Amino acid sequence: MVYYFSAFIYNLLSEKIISLPDSYVRAYGIFNNLLDIPLALMYLLYFAKSPGLRKKIYIAILSFFVFEILITAVLGFSRNSITLILGPGILLIVMLSFIFFIEQIKEVIQHGKTAGKALLASSTLFLYGCFFIIYMFWYVYKTPDVENAFLVYFFVVTFSSLLASIGLVFEKKRLKILDELNTTQSELSRLYPNEKIVFPKETAGSFGD
Repeated sequence: MVYYFSAFIYNLLSEKIISLPDSYVRAYGIFNNLLDIPLALMYLLYFAKSPGLRKKIYIAILSFFVFEILITAVLGFSRNSITLILGPGILLIVMLSFIFFIEQIKEVIQHGKTAGKALLASSTLFLYGCFFIIYMFWYVYKTPDVENAFLVYFFVVTFSSLLASIGLVFEKKRLKILDELNTTQSELSRLYPNEKIVFPKETAGSFGD
């Protein structure tokens, strides 16, 4: 939510809907890019099941913040600093989202659940996979075709957002059922304190059926 809000503000600035000097708009665009990878890593914590993996992602977030500070301290708020920062950052997100995508697809195939999380992981993998291609053309090869680059970016973000929105709807339904099961389990435990009552998690289907 924070990233999309920041990107929304940048779009308003770049389209002159909010009028500011070009130097401020350019600086805000660089700041928006610097937020991208750390926020994406925070988002991927939602898919990490083991405490060990979550700890590694936390370390990656802190390390990337330090990396960004060092690069910007040396090169300043410039295109070169963004080029050096975004490349490894996008690759890191692609690798992690691919791992989580495979895990969630296995859950759907084997247990028929967590389809919402599978869609969210698919959305992230698609988004950053396309981002890497755009990054190569825009920052590495420095393509002069700005309009087409932004058009591709627009369609990629739009499709990814729609896919993620569908995933959020499914995930909300699943979590609502899990919450209802936990409430029921707690109430039954109070009624029958000497009985151990456990509902299988598979009861909460991936589509909330």
